[in-house]
Amino acid sequence: MSIVAARPGRPRWLTRVAALAALGVALGAPSSARAGEELAAPAPTAAAGATEPTKDPAPEVTLPLAIIGPVLTPVGGNEKEPIKKVGPADLLAARAREVESALKEALQDLGLALDVAAQLPGDGIRELDLVQRAGQGNGAWIISPRLEQQGSDKFLLRLIAVPPKGATLLVRVEQVDGAHLVARAVVMLRDLVSMKLSPAAANGAGDALPRVDDDESGRSRGRPVLAASSSLFGLYVALAIQRSGGNGDPRLLYPLLLLGSGIGLGASLLAADEWNVTPGAAWTVAAGSLWGTLAGLNVAAGRNVKPVDDRYSWGLVGGLGGTALSIVALAATRFDDGDAALVHSGAAIGTFTGGLIEALWRGDLGADASPQKGFGWGSAAGLVAGGVVATVVRTTPSRVFLIDLGCGIGALGGAAVTSPLVFKDITEAKTRGFVTGVLAGTVLGGTVAYFVTRDRKPEAAAVAAPRVLPTAGVLGVSTAKNGDTALIFGAGVLGSF
Repeated sequence: MSIVAARPGRPRWLTRVAALAALGVALGAPSSARAGEELAAPAPTAAAGATEPTKDPAPEVTLPLAIIGPVLTPVGGNEKEPIKKVGPADLLAARAREVESALKEALQDLGLALDVAAQLPGDGIRELDLVQRAGQGNGAWIISPRLEQQGSDKFLLRLIAVPPKGATLLVRVEQVDGAHLVARAVVMLRDLVSMKLSPAAANGAGDALPRVDDDESGRSRGRPVLAASSSLFGLYVALAIQRSGGNGDPRLLYPLLLLGSGIGLGASLLAADEWNVTPGAAWTVAAGSLWGTLAGLNVAAGRNVKPVDDRYSWGLVGGLGGTALSIVALAATRFDDGDAALVHSGAAIGTFTGGLIEALWRGDLGADASPQKGFGWGSAAGLVAGGVVATVVRTTPSRVFLIDLGCGIGALGGAAVTSPLVFKDITEAKTRGFVTGVLAGTVLGGTVAYFVTRDRKPEAAAVAAPRVLPTAGVLGVSTAKNGDTALIFGAGVLGSF
């Protein structure tokens, strides 16, 4: 507090005002000082001898590397042929560029960094090279796309991936149309990269992927077909043994049937557990058993084997032979659904054609002249021919069915045209003419159906011709130092080259 003393000669009221003002300043000073201290308070300092904690710098994030190989395609357009890199002049060149560009652009979204300078040895054709390249250095994702054309706008897209330092091939295969090719390629790449491998699999010391309880990861999807066909063939084997033995006691028949079907069912389940039985493989085995049995029975009937019960033995021999041939064929190559359809189609057409050929040779279509021998040998020949064709021709079950339908309609057409020959006064010549007409109609109908159902490959895009146009006139303006301008005339060409 400050005290103001009155000086002599100063008015008393002025002295009182000065004293009140001094008192007000003294009372307000502490709050003002505290406010100033709060506003101007320095930041707290660390205690003596203490060190200020420092933050660690953020670790640098390194994305896993990925190498995308060139798009590969079968040499002859067939997946059974060797593969090669898609060249600039190939029909798939444009599609291959789209797929490769889309995969490279999708890597960053998947948390991978594209190694632009790296190349796959041998373009990634050999799968062993993919595994070896994935293990070099710090490891990298190896992606090898494969593309195959299956129609005018249908493609078979296959992606093979190897994780870093892994010894496992991850494969995705899809059939897509041209409009969704790029989108499906990106989705397939995402699925491959997101797969979780077990530590043993990543080190190449265990299974590739954990088993998925979805029909045992899709393994042996032909098990039901194989079980049904094997059980039925087991029933026939038991019946043939019982009838050929000349014992008609039903007390022996039914236990034998039970035993035969049980053995067939058990054998099929064991085979499906040991090997990956696809639907195509199962239907191929069924074709060998079915058409082989029919071939043996028809040949025996055509040869009029006596006693009649012995014909079951012929059917048993034929069924066992057909089954053995189908298993040998499956051991040599892979049969898909289209191949199995070809085997069945060949046997069916062979049966029909064999009967017609025997009728043509006999010149008789009477009830007593049933061409069973021709049916039998035709079944056997058609079964073998269908299996051979299936190893070199790639097709679909629907196309095989349409060609068979064409053969049937053609046979009906040939029979309709030549039917007047067998209405009355039937002779061997007329019979042979009728049979020839049916055979010709069968061949013609099948040929037409073959060409109608053929996949048309897209034509190569026409290369645009250079467009050149002549030009003449003012090419520019020249400006002199004094400011005068002059036009520059000339001639030339312009366009796209």
